[in-house]
Amino acid sequence: MFRCLLFTLPLLAGCQHYDKAAHFAVGAAVSHVVTKETGNPAAGCLAAIGVGVLKELVDDVGDPADILATGLGCSVALAF
Repeated sequence: MFRCLLFTLPLLAGCQHYDKAAHFAVGAAVSHVVTKETGNPAAGCLAAIGVGVLKELVDDVGDPADILATGLGCSVALAF
């Protein structure tokens, strides 16, 4: 299931309607993996925020709401 999510997220990101949902899902996935590997939920959240910031630095026009959506994805990993 997790791998399917990772493969479909780039497709969703191409659709503007799903942009924030895709950012949230990527943040949740990154946070989950980092938290699972390190045992540290704070590291998972920081990784999600870091990925959001790096993605926006690469974009032609950065959107702070995208960083927020990616960072908020860590809330899913914290819940589980």
